[in-house]
Amino acid sequence: MKLVWVGAALLAPMMMGARGGGCGGPLTSMTPTPDVEGDWAVTYDDALHVEIGIGGATYDATLPEEGGTVMVEHGGYLIPFTLDCSRPEIVCPSEAWPDRVSVSQREPEYPHRMWVTIPQQECMGTMRDPDPSECGANTLNPECEQVCDGEITTVDRDTFGLIDEAGASFDLLLGGSIATNGVNCVLLGVSSAHADLTSTGSEETEDWYAEEMRNGEVVAAYGGGCLWADDAGGDEELQALVLAASLKFTTGFTAVRAE
Repeated sequence: MKLVWVGAALLAPMMMGARGGGCGGPLTSMTPTPDVEGDWAVTYDDALHVEIGIGGATYDATLPEEGGTVMVEHGGYLIPFTLDCSRPEIVCPSEAWPDRVSVSQREPEYPHRMWVTIPQQECMGTMRDPDPSECGANTLNPECEQVCDGEITTVDRDTFGLIDEAGASFDLLLGGSIATNGVNCVLLGVSSAHADLTSTGSEETEDWYAEEMRNGEVVAAYGGGCLWADDAGGDEELQALVLAASLKFTTGFTAVRAE
């Protein structure tokens, strides 16, 4: 299985929601939701599940919460990939969804819409249209999004998400609207956050209040060229394998209202 940049394709199920809710789903729904506004304290699992897609094959590994190096043996090569959470351009799962987050619901008319202030990536280089040979089906950029050539930095920014039509869970896309050039560290479009909501009250009352986030999952995905911890030494086959690879890092979380 190949992990790919999905962009708008991943937004579609967010818009439809668990119970439908019309053409726009929860995006345009005016039905009640639990109150999720306020500060939340987040507790993470102590490990990262790693899924590496390379050369049409998929490999699994486990890393500690702070990252580290995984070795993949594929096609006669032993290939190291390193997730270094101290690198300023890297957003690890526990940084993409920090240990304390603030949630707002700013549009009373559309209560399913939510915003969370979290680190987001910005291109410090040049944005360009991708070469046709760099994008499309079976690439890291199938939607042919604009590519960032140059360095990536992170800034705190309000990020949009949706509470599902039932008011039972939410989804947030963490990947931006830019694609990697194969080497720099742009979050791929599969990067996301999701959790179930445990609430008191009900949609029939005015005291529907979210108390907990359960079964949470944060996914941060990168192209192989960003995390490759070696040099091809002129081996074009190895270089092509690495640049087409993708790595998905997943960790679980729970959250309660911060005091």
